[in-house]
Amino acid sequence: MTTSSALDLLACGAELWELPRDEDGPVFAEPWQAQAFALAVRLSSQGHFTWREWADHLAAELAAAVDRGEADDGSEYYHHWVAALEKLVMAKRLAGEPELYERKEAWADAYRHTPHGQPVQLRPGFRIRYQYRHSPLLQVTRVDGATKTIRVQDGHLFVCSGCCCGRTEKGFPALPLEEFKQQWKRRGFRRRFHLTVSGCLGPCPLANVVLLQFRGRSMWFHSINRAEDVNLIYDWVERALQEESDLDVPAELASRQFQRYLDTGNGEESAAH
Repeated sequence: MTTSSALDLLACGAELWELPRDEDGPVFAEPWQAQAFALAVRLSSQGHFTWREWADHLAAELAAAVDRGEADDGSEYYHHWVAALEKLVMAKRLAGEPELYERKEAWADAYRHTPHGQPVQLRPGFRIRYQYRHSPLLQVTRVDGATKTIRVQDGHLFVCSGCCCGRTEKGFPALPLEEFKQQWKRRGFRRRFHLTVSGCLGPCPLANVVLLQFRGRSMWFHSINRAEDVNLIYDWVERALQEESDLDVPAELASRQFQRYLDTGNGEESAAH
């Protein structure tokens, strides 16, 4: 990138005053920041958007960060830069969200499989294992009058990590917590299925409890003690996402399913399995 190109970008308006720079032009803390900067310059120089369009999108992204209460110390500047660039690329129909999402997952996969100190390269043939479906966005107005956008997802997994679950010193089995986290990232369905590691979920004597909410259903499972158990849950979720339909609970998990709340259908407490 030439210095003149960088100065052209800086000249597009006051919206870019936060851009880290010195007397010679922009400065970057990490290589990916320079790559993101260069990509914006290259796309604009090719006529895909004007500097003014770019400045407007970046200004909107920075303003949204302020509205969210994020730190205004410049540490996240290039993360906002990338977010603005993605939105502008989609607005100009240079790429769709599925393509951007899959490419990001491919780079994340490459990073996880690259030995420390080696250059990160995409792995040939990498594919997200489920068919991407765009999760709908919902506009919600808060009590203060501000309208925010949230993503409506297929499901959510809550993993208990409270006072008893995983507490081996109390005589309970170990909790495969890292397996929950790593598989959730590796399988590439974060835009459709969320994971939360929570405090105590309640039924402590059962230990290693999870709550699975999927398309309006709430399902409780106990004794999720091993990596193999995590595989069972995520394999089931992934098949349901692929087939776009609810599936019966696998037999290996059905034996550990239990009822947590009163049955609103008859007002009587249901017996645990």
